[in-house]
Amino acid sequence: MGIIELDLEAQGIQSAILDLQATEAQVAKALNSTLGKMAAWMRSRSVKGLSSELQVQQKIIRRRLKSFRMKRTADGSSITVWYGLDPIALIYLGARQTKQGVVAGKHKVDGAFIRTGRNGSRQVFKRRGAARLPLDKQRLDIEDKANTYLEDKVIGDVAFETQFQKTFEHELQWRTRTQK
Repeated sequence: MGIIELDLEAQGIQSAILDLQATEAQVAKALNSTLGKMAAWMRSRSVKGLSSELQVQQKIIRRRLKSFRMKRTADGSSITVWYGLDPIALIYLGARQTKQGVVAGKHKVDGAFIRTGRNGSRQVFKRRGAARLPLDKQRLDIEDKANTYLEDKVIGDVAFETQFQKTFEHELQWRTRTQK
């Protein structure tokens, strides 16, 4: 997946800093804490939304998300949420054999069948033509739908900025009250 840049309104952050008369150290700590909490917020929001958008169980998507430690750079701090958007093998979606083919969750592949592959694990295959071989392992492509969903509903949504602002103000209030 490509990198998604976030540009947040600096006015809201600046007004919270001025209202609470926070020091630079308090602001930096509050911002770092907010970034960590926003990564967790993005993960949970992504799992729920992608699950319904892609019609895949949440546990499968949850395994494909990872948050990395915070990095401090000259520009500030950043945190990375990684999304594994490679195709999902249909066998992991609870595939079952039917008379017409294979059904995996809400996804159906006519003419497919379940057999043990070369590595000894069960997979969903489909013949390329009328001949016995070659076989293609059946997968569900999720990258395009997932990218569109993430950019429109998670990152590009007003809820993200609102949640960021709310979390940052809460963290800054706590820091200015307890750490003087």
